[in-house]
Amino acid sequence: MSDSRPKAGWHARKLLELIETAGKQLRPLLIMTHDHPDPDSLASAWALAHLAQSIAKIRTRIVYGGIIGRAENRLMAERLLIPAFPLRKGEIQEAPHVALVDTQPPFRNNRFPPRRRPDLIIDHHPRHADTQAGVALIDESVGATTTILAEALIAAGVKVPQRLATAIVYGIGSETQNLGREATDRDMAAYQAFWPRANMRALWKISYPKRSQNFFSDLARGIRNAFVAGPIIGVHLGPLRTPDRVAQIADFLLTHEKMRWSIVTGRYQGRLHVSLRTSDPGGGAGRLLKRILGGGNRGGGHTMIAGGSLEVGLDAAELAWHEAEELVTTSFLQSQGIKDPGLRLYPFRSSTA
Repeated sequence: MSDSRPKAGWHARKLLELIETAGKQLRPLLIMTHDHPDPDSLASAWALAHLAQSIAKIRTRIVYGGIIGRAENRLMAERLLIPAFPLRKGEIQEAPHVALVDTQPPFRNNRFPPRRRPDLIIDHHPRHADTQAGVALIDESVGATTTILAEALIAAGVKVPQRLATAIVYGIGSETQNLGREATDRDMAAYQAFWPRANMRALWKISYPKRSQNFFSDLARGIRNAFVAGPIIGVHLGPLRTPDRVAQIADFLLTHEKMRWSIVTGRYQGRLHVSLRTSDPGGGAGRLLKRILGGGNRGGGHTMIAGGSLEVGLDAAELAWHEAEELVTTSFLQSQGIKDPGLRLYPFRSSTA
């Protein structure tokens, strides 16, 4: 009888070899996600912790900087009892061994010290030129970091609890928009392998959470102030309580039937956060946003999804914020052949606004 289970990719096999042969050298292991972790980072961190404990009895702790801001992400962590905790002061400096998941040290979306090298990196984002680690398992050929860990769990043959299986399904599904954005055959295989083990009721509740009044205020502002220029829709959200609202509104605006690109900015803790989305599989969003933000560590992503930020300053004047927003938007529009700012229309503003 043939084995129908998805085969582990090279990076998953290397991870298993590392844990099996050098696992004792990684005790204890601090697992760090990027700041304001999303479902992919939470699921992959939890899967790594489970794998390390199951194979080599490695004691782990999952930490993140920032907050879990998006309602779906908070509900995922709470309902599935994901053992992820806010980073404590001095914790990263005191930890003897650190693994980064779904991020890399040079990225500006994590709290990893700039002069330290992590023991392990597992990520699916393009490798940064300055990324260094004891072992770097960076697989750009999959749509989610969780897929790499899911393949490793399957290959190891370890028992996966229902809550973790549910997190894996939601992590892959969220990152790829239910396998519709940048999903590969491997993402689909991993998703399908854990789908029968997942809690369907929990998945439904996580996908449709109760939302705060603040969410609806941000959404209303995002629609009301949105501009349209050709096949592009965008908005400047202004000050926000959580930076992941920028990506959330960018995803939502791209659902407009006539739009091919969306660009959204938001202000949070002195930085201008930017999200770029496209429905074009060959759009090159990551490279484009990195160029718009001036290169370096300010931005990046994949072909259809990208994000980044610029330092403006906690005490920056309104003019400085406005200039940063306008620079980002104008640069993007010009890259798409729209050079006249006057071509922007605001179709959702009422006549009395």
